Amino acid sequence: MLQKIDQTYTLLVRGLMILACVYLGMMMVVIVYYTTFRSLGWSYNRYSFVFIEYGFIYVLMAGCPWMVRKKAHVYIEMVTAALSDRVRPTWSRGVALLAALICAILAFYTGLLTYEDYSWNRFDELRGDLDIKRWVVIIAMPIGFGLSAIEFLRFVFGSEVIHVGEAGVHE
Repeated sequence: MLQKIDQTYTLLVRGLMILACVYLGMMMVVIVYYTTFRSLGWSYNRYSFVFIEYGFIYVLMAGCPWMVRKKAHVYIEMVTAALSDRVRPTWSRGVALLAALICAILAFYTGLLTYEDYSWNRFDELRGDLDIKRWVVIIAMPIGFGLSAIEFLRFVFGSEVIHVGEAGVHE
């Protein structure tokens, strides 16, 4: 049963990463379109900027859990390289726990904000005549932060730790 839950959860995290990659590719195309047409003085779809602007939130939040899982986020090994092999796992789990707590707090508060924006039927006022409900824009945040918290907790309670204790670039 737990294995099936883990497989389903892994598919969700992978699916979000694929979605982030596709959206990022579409953003690249729209940026080229937007800048080219604007530079040449041609008319362009003015909402393409909205697609790009909000895309950054969606791409970041959809890709973040996968980046944590693969240890592809930024972290510094200078401190852990100085720690002994006995202390390093405890330190690494403590850092992962702190990161999980921060992500959980952010998920909670952005979730409250999303719910409030949905309940009050608020619109994003920055876009003028484009009616975008604010909760549609920020719903990615509680999801992304919540899943990132889960990913950090996997390093707290799992057999693998984030830090290897080797300073420098490892690619």
